[in-house]
Amino acid sequence: MTSLYKIIFITSLTGIIAIGSNPVTNANIQPATNANAAGYSVLKLFLEDEQNLTTVRRAKMVITFSGISDSSTKLIDAIADTSKQAVDELEKLARAKPAFVFEEFSEKSIGKATLDSLRLAMAKEFLFESDNFEKNLLLSQLKVLPVISHLAQQLEEKETNSKRKAWLNKLADRYEIFYQKIKKRIVISKKK
Repeated sequence: MTSLYKIIFITSLTGIIAIGSNPVTNANIQPATNANAAGYSVLKLFLEDEQNLTTVRRAKMVITFSGISDSSTKLIDAIADTSKQAVDELEKLARAKPAFVFEEFSEKSIGKATLDSLRLAMAKEFLFESDNFEKNLLLSQLKVLPVISHLAQQLEEKETNSKRKAWLNKLADRYEIFYQKIKKRIVISKKK
């Protein structure tokens, strides 16, 4: 089951990037002034999803009347808070020269449809079907956090604005640290 999610996740990301950079598909989208706009748009989508982790955790607690461990709660909430702050910072940094406009991916695009379908399936699994919510939530982070970190690294390499470049470097490091902490939490959970 985990391999299936990886394949779907990678396919979704690839589809979003490919469709986001295709001028024919994006004929009705306002052009960006920065060649990295599609990458920043995908990064923003991932960060927006991550900022909802606390909401997902709390919703599960209300539905099942059970929570996750305190250590996992602190880590998940830190990722959510950091992601919210990162979205706000990214929106401000988009206005720095050379400015760029976030792309709105068409509802008709296969990449957007795939990502939306994956989100819905994961939400259903997390909230209604999961016997071990904490483990599944942590495992989902093992898939998402490296994507954010690597995407930030790739954008940093191409970025010409020094403020955005420095911000991307810190973002990549921060999400790599979260990734390592999640790995440790999973190892601790297995030992119990």
